[in-house]
Order: sequence, then C-alpha cells, then structure tokens
Amino acid sequence: MTISVAIGTYNRAAMLRQALEAALAQSRAPDEIVVADDASTDGTHEMLAALAAGDPRVKVIRRETNSGGVGNCNAAMEGTRGDLIAWCSDDDRFLPGHLEASAAFLETHPQIGLVHSSFIDVVETAGQNSIEPRRLRAPAPLIVGSGDLFSYLTRYYDWPFHPSTLVMRREVWQRVGFFDPAYALTDTDWFVRAAEIFPAALLPRHGVLNRRHRGNWSNRVGSARMQAEIFEIVERAIVRRWPHWRPERTLWRAIWRTNVRLRLLLTLRARLRGGHGNAACAAWAGLLQHTGRSAPAWFERAGETLIRRWTRGREPRFEDARQSVSPL
Repeated sequence: MTISVAIGTYNRAAMLRQALEAALAQSRAPDEIVVADDASTDGTHEMLAALAAGDPRVKVIRRETNSGGVGNCNAAMEGTRGDLIAWCSDDDRFLPGHLEASAAFLETHPQIGLVHSSFIDVVETAGQNSIEPRRLRAPAPLIVGSGDLFSYLTRYYDWPFHPSTLVMRREVWQRVGFFDPAYALTDTDWFVRAAEIFPAALLPRHGVLNRRHRGNWSNRVGSARMQAEIFEIVERAIVRRWPHWRPERTLWRAIWRTNVRLRLLLTLRARLRGGHGNAACAAWAGLLQHTGRSAPAWFERAGETLIRRWTRGREPRFEDARQSVSPL
C-alpha cells in the first residue's frame, strides 16, 4: 500500500524542515509528502522549493492567501494520492518506525479504518528541552468504534488521540469528509465523526515527538475555548447517534455532562492552588456556561470576584513542566 504524508504549515520554516526530515527518514518511507503552505512569509516557500527540487516525493501546494488554518489542512489532505494517509503537524516529528508500524497494522487488520498512538512531549522552555513520554494506555491495541465511542471519550477526555499519529485508509477520509472550519478543535471533531463509521485502533507505542512551545496552536486557542468545543463536539455526536429521544441518549448526555463538570472542577481547584487567577476564572466560566446549563450572570461574577481575591498577590506556579507552555 502506498503512503502519503499530509502537512499543513504557516510560518514555521525551521520546525517544518525537521518534520520533513523525520518523515523522509522513516524505515517505511512515504511515497509522497504533500505540504500545503498557507501563504507563509518567513521563507517557508523557498525552503520547500529547494527540498522539492532535490526530492520528488515532496510536493508543495502554495496558497496565495491565508486560510486561517483549517482550509489549508483540507488542501493538504485533498492533495494526497496514497492508499494510506498520515497526518503530521508542522511542529511535530515522527519517531522512527511510526509509518512502518501503523501501515503494518492496517494491512493485517482490514476491519480497522485508522490507527493512532501515544506520543512523547518535548517541552521547550527557556532554551532547554525536557522529555516527557506519555503513558501507554494498554499493552495491546485499544480499539474503539461507534458502540463504545462515548465511554472512550469520557474516560480519555484529556487526549482521546494525537492528530500527528493518525494514519488512515483513503476511504476513511473520503467518507468522513473535510475538517470542519466551524471548530478550532477541528481534528477532534473529525476523529469523533470518523470513529462513528470506522473502528480506530490506539497502538501501544509512541508515534511522534509532540513539541510543546509557546507558539503552539493550542496556546493561541486557549483552554476555555477548547473545553467548550470538546463539550459541544461530543454533545452533537450523542444527538447524531440518537436523533430522537431514547433512554440511551438521556443516559449518555447525563454521563458526559457530569464528566465534564467534574473535570472542570478539578481544573478549577488546580488553578486556584497554583495561583493562576485568569485560568481559574476561565474554568469557572466554562463550568457555569459550557456544560449544558447557563448560570445567572451575577453568580458567575460573584465567583470570579472570590477567585480574584484568593489569587491576588500570589506568584503563579506550575505543577508540571508542560503547563509552562500550555494553555491554562
């Protein structure tokens, strides 16, 4: 089976070069790497032109105007021609053997539509890098489909998948369709829609180096918006599964909303303990406004006032190195 790698990029020439080098060095080499450049202004286009001139596997889509991101990702995916499509963010890097292991599993398990894997965080702060591997969730492939999708999303709310570890059959992309520009977390919405149709397997291995830096896309989006979008994505999936009233719909909506509220409460507690007033206020607002209910404005303001008083004059601290470059 032929393998295409799709990458969307904007103004990350140095990181993109490293992502391309890691992809080209895979033990099972990709047949093509399609890079969609979203009208970069930092020399990305010139760097890509030079690489493409030296390696015909590198194919460049140059966009004249910036799409804002999602349209560019769709262009990269649409530009591929392989039997299998692997996604890679422009600031991540495939680990050795990633494409080989992913393709081998899909070739020997025809019932599986897409695979993903764990990852290793590389936290880049103050000129220093720290390596933080994510724990493997199971000793054997963990398969999720439409029947257990909501239990999986509830249990693994913190990260149901990593987009740069996704490798899928072309049929999956063709049937599920484009990334939806209505969401900043468009890859999460896409993964949920894909798992509704095709079984997905989480492989028990680390597939990519996930670079955590202050320029991360997730930092620009912010935790509050991300939390709200995750809630809405799964709420919509529940309605798609049961478009008319059923006991299962009521049950899973209650489980999902309770899960999100509990996690926001834990987030709120952690931010208060760490002295992060703005982040604590965002968690408080999300708890009141983005979990299936809407609290009175006076109640939200009163809670924010208490949070500000609690954290006033305190020096914010981080419990985890990842938080120093992550949206709080």
